Amino acid sequence: MRLSLLFACACMAASAAGAENRAVLLGAGSDASDETGSAGISAAAEALEGAGFKVVSAFDSEIEASRELLGSLLSEDAPERSVILLSGRFAHAGGASWYLPGGLDAPSLADVDGAALSLGTVMEIAARSPGGAVVLLGARTHDTPEDERVALGTGVTAGLGRLEPPQGVTVITGTIPDIADFAGTRLVERGRSVPEMLEGASALDAYGFRSPLVTFLPREVSATPDAGDEAAERERQAWQESRETDTIEAYRAYLEEYPDGAFADEARAAIDGFARDPERIEAALDLSSDARQRIQRDLVLMGYETRGVDGIFGPGSRSAIRRWQGENGFEATGFLTAAQISDLDQMAEARRAEQAEEERRQERERERADRAYWEDIGRGQDEAGLRAYLDRYPDGAFSDVARARLDEIEGANDRAAWERAEAEDTQAAYRRYLDAHEDGAFAGRARARLEELVESEAEAADKAAWEEAREADTAQAYARYLEDFPEGAFSERARRRQAALTDDAPVDDGAISEAEARQAEAALGLNQISRSLVEAQLLAQGFSPGRTEGQFDGNTRAALERYQEARGLPVTGYVDRKTLNRMIADGLPLPR
Repeated sequence: MRLSLLFACACMAASAAGAENRAVLLGAGSDASDETGSAGISAAAEALEGAGFKVVSAFDSEIEASRELLGSLLSEDAPERSVILLSGRFAHAGGASWYLPGGLDAPSLADVDGAALSLGTVMEIAARSPGGAVVLLGARTHDTPEDERVALGTGVTAGLGRLEPPQGVTVITGTIPDIADFAGTRLVERGRSVPEMLEGASALDAYGFRSPLVTFLPREVSATPDAGDEAAERERQAWQESRETDTIEAYRAYLEEYPDGAFADEARAAIDGFARDPERIEAALDLSSDARQRIQRDLVLMGYETRGVDGIFGPGSRSAIRRWQGENGFEATGFLTAAQISDLDQMAEARRAEQAEEERRQERERERADRAYWEDIGRGQDEAGLRAYLDRYPDGAFSDVARARLDEIEGANDRAAWERAEAEDTQAAYRRYLDAHEDGAFAGRARARLEELVESEAEAADKAAWEEAREADTAQAYARYLEDFPEGAFSERARRRQAALTDDAPVDDGAISEAEARQAEAALGLNQISRSLVEAQLLAQGFSPGRTEGQFDGNTRAALERYQEARGLPVTGYVDRKTLNRMIADGLPLPR
């Protein structure tokens, strides 16, 4: 549950008092008379109240009531010191843990966040009192009777999971009796640090902030100044300001003014704490984001995963730092000193040098194997060897040479294949060439010649079908021709002759026969140049004669028929004197 949800509860339960000491104690159990139940909570609450804490406590409260009590720590002014004691049942999944309030049964991973208190949220609340926050977690033991154990749903495991307290928070775990006893006795001893309180308490485990030089509760002032003692009141105010500022400079300023003051020992201890406390030592280094990222990269390089290289020392980075410290002879605090950063940097540089040397060794080995294989294939004297080399070493030392030689071989093969196709000069030959050399140097010429052959073959078939139809000279024969060649060179002539034979068009008794038309054209004695000019004129007039190369093929004959029909001339498809004269009148140039 996020802080924002708890803050809503705090608005109802928290007082407007300033920075004071506060405690929240929650217990859960089925037997209130048991020493693991309300009796321990009550004793701890009484002891903390006697030490000056404002205490709220409850036993077997529902979840909303528990959140409201916990929200009492969220007043506008954070408590100077805060104690949170949770005793009873806990559960965890992955990196998260929860405290299970009274009456809760069978929470699963899907609903545990709404039904229980997240220890992450509990510690976040405690972190509002850095250096003065203690979270006490009393768990039920494994020998709890079966009928008193909580049933858990899918994905949730009983007990505490991994604990990673935030900065300035101390977490202490143990059995419920041991935790309650610690809260009611040792925790309220004045002038002692948390590590001193834990001496001899072997049944307890502590995590997070544990400075031996920072007292949790200050010693009582031996002589309480009278209300009218203005000098003593000024000293108390100066000390309070030093505590609120909590810097070396603030404590030194207090000592300069009150070297033998009532709080002088605590001021000196706080100054020593800045010099010895790992967290403060690292904070004093004022590491930039770039410096933190370099440290994270060094840790990852050394095999300590930080769960990100982002310049933020979160739980993953702190865990990595602790592992590195523990494995290299340092106290595993999770916070770095300048000397440790220097050592880590030197170790990482040595590892980088090792990696660079290993990469160079591997590169030398790759080069040796590369050269040896090149020699084995005869230094690329044949196509198969060159292709085998490039398959194994596409970026090898001899890859450029191999590709150049392959280009030469492929060029020679390409030319030889083209020469064979050109010599055969058939559709099949050019198709074989294109199948083997789709992008070859002669592919364009092969496609062009293939197209010519296809056209020529089509024209020949068209002409043969026309000759067959004309020889039969029946409506059925012309119909067969038109079925096979609806757009053929002779299609217009076929349709007219078919219509004439079926009485669909008037028969012109004075029509010129094809033989007569052929003879008339031959009598003109047109040479190839003249024929080319005729084709050019047909093209210019928009009658599409096909290629203008001086060969009167089917396309030319069809164009001549369309021209003659358009000009009112006898439609024969052959050039006679009348047709030639009309072309001259239309602009046909006469050859010289």
